[in-house]
Amino acid sequence: MRKSVLVVGSIAMATGLLATACGGSGSGSAGGTSGGTFTYAIGDEPETLNPALQDEHTDPVTEMVFRGLTRHDANNKVVPGLAESWRVAENGTEYTFKLRPGLTWHDGKPLTSKDVKFTIDTVKAAGADAPLSRNFSAVRSVETPDDTTATFTLSRPFAPLLDAVSMGLLPAHALTGKKITDGGFGQAPVGAGPFRLKAFKPGQYAELEAFDRYYEGRPRLPKIVIKYVPDDSARLIQLRNGEVDGAHIQPQQVARAKSDDRVRLETYPTADYRALLFNFKNPVFADKRVRQAMNFAVDRDAVVRSVLAGQGKPATGPLDTNPFKSGPAPFRHDPARADELMKGAGYARNAQGLWEKDGKTVRFELTTFAEDSARVAILNVAATQLRQAGFDISGTPKPRSWVRDHWGDLGAFVIGWGTPYDADSSVFGPFHSSEELDKGGSNYGSYKNAEVDRALERGRGTLDEGGRRAAYADFQKALAEDPPFVWIAYLDTNNAVPRSLTGPQRRTLGHHGYGFFWNVEKWAWS
Repeated sequence: MRKSVLVVGSIAMATGLLATACGGSGSGSAGGTSGGTFTYAIGDEPETLNPALQDEHTDPVTEMVFRGLTRHDANNKVVPGLAESWRVAENGTEYTFKLRPGLTWHDGKPLTSKDVKFTIDTVKAAGADAPLSRNFSAVRSVETPDDTTATFTLSRPFAPLLDAVSMGLLPAHALTGKKITDGGFGQAPVGAGPFRLKAFKPGQYAELEAFDRYYEGRPRLPKIVIKYVPDDSARLIQLRNGEVDGAHIQPQQVARAKSDDRVRLETYPTADYRALLFNFKNPVFADKRVRQAMNFAVDRDAVVRSVLAGQGKPATGPLDTNPFKSGPAPFRHDPARADELMKGAGYARNAQGLWEKDGKTVRFELTTFAEDSARVAILNVAATQLRQAGFDISGTPKPRSWVRDHWGDLGAFVIGWGTPYDADSSVFGPFHSSEELDKGGSNYGSYKNAEVDRALERGRGTLDEGGRRAAYADFQKALAEDPPFVWIAYLDTNNAVPRSLTGPQRRTLGHHGYGFFWNVEKWAWS
């Protein structure tokens, strides 16, 4: 969410560059011309293309421009990236990475272990300026005995480290002497991924071209254009009239997309959930029984059927799709249980049918990004259900730009989160008290729970699989007892692409369906 900002500008892009790109790709999608440009429309534009500033949800451009020491395969397991191998000490406090030989940055400069050290040291020192700095707090030092060897010494075991170093490496020669938040680098980054950034026009598009010296070989697609089109309907229109070759589309648009015989639909599961986030600065949310009651009041199956057109499943916690998911679902649609909890909290129905205590109702405003039709629909259905259950809730979508500037002022928000990788990447940022919004973190609701904190720290601090499983079981139990969200649903994600495009491979994707381009270096026109 941190990186998603309002995209300003017209729906149609009046640039000669993109017109040329679309013309080239149009021939590719219609006739299967080899080597044509692939133009893809997406709703969310990153605030920066610096991977260290993106909180686990790496956008497609950054994903293609950068590579980390590790990466993830089709099963979301950690595999070698820029590092061809590594060794881990038995006590988990020393990791030695061996870089692939002959690596270069997109500007031709050699990529060495000095860049590894620079990246970790810089991100760690950035603190709140780099949300992913939390992943390197245990790194005491990085030593570089030669150009292809980097040894991490940790002050304590950190189980998700191999997952964490999938973050794109940063070039020391381009950032030395600059802040990690440097805007110039954020809009014109130098990476080592399969595609290099040729042009970036904020609010319009990013143009990428294949990198000849990528370690797995030059990608088969010579050029990719990512076009930023925040309006869902506009993306579908541009897909159907040939302005773009592919697009991310919403569940309600699937039938219309399928009616176009030029494209096929790639529908993948995700670890991306939607929920109603509470702002704990509002005293109305202080009693956990009220939050429990709202979780029993919502009908998640109805949301999946209506809003998501069946493309998804009910959510009851942040690890429903993770191997560390434990225990039965803590919440279900149970209006009687919701009523019981509210009465136990001292509330009674007033003449308007609203829960009231000491003359005050459970009153709050629910908002979300106005440009996101699926979130708006979830807001409307959830708000209706909760009003019918006696909660004094109003639903008001707001522009992304407004939300971005008012996180701390929101009453409640239709939040999205979730990664398909290590459990820590899905839960530490949004739920640990050290990650509160006021501290520069991703805990947007300023949620605090000592039991949750302790369980999260155990989950990342032990290498034993059984110990981690027990820690995350305790975490989920504590979170259900003291819920920070009303859980709604996990989403499937849809990408319409030309029938002649080969290579996309199904896997569980992340927030906003990110990760679709995970093996883009293998894509080609048939």
